[in-house]
Amino acid sequence: MNFQFSLTIYTLVIIAISLVIVLTTFGRAVTINGSSNEIKNTLDSLLIVLMSLIIFKLVLQSFVVTFAAIKAYKGEYYRYPLTIRVLR
Repeated sequence: MNFQFSLTIYTLVIIAISLVIVLTTFGRAVTINGSSNEIKNTLDSLLIVLMSLIIFKLVLQSFVVTFAAIKAYKGEYYRYPLTIRVLR
């Protein structure tokens, strides 16, 4: 539960940064009278980056959860990596 919460926080941060990049790039393209093809290419490339980040997050989550399940089955203690420790 704690690991999924951390991944959600990291994903939201990446989305916020991506939105700033999209708005900045789009605003720059519009103010310098960029062609619609240039704007389309910029937004398409940003969409590809966002989709690859989402796929990476899903793959990472599936590997880490599977590894934790194997550790738990063996009776070993496992701490999820990159987890924000909210409660002690």
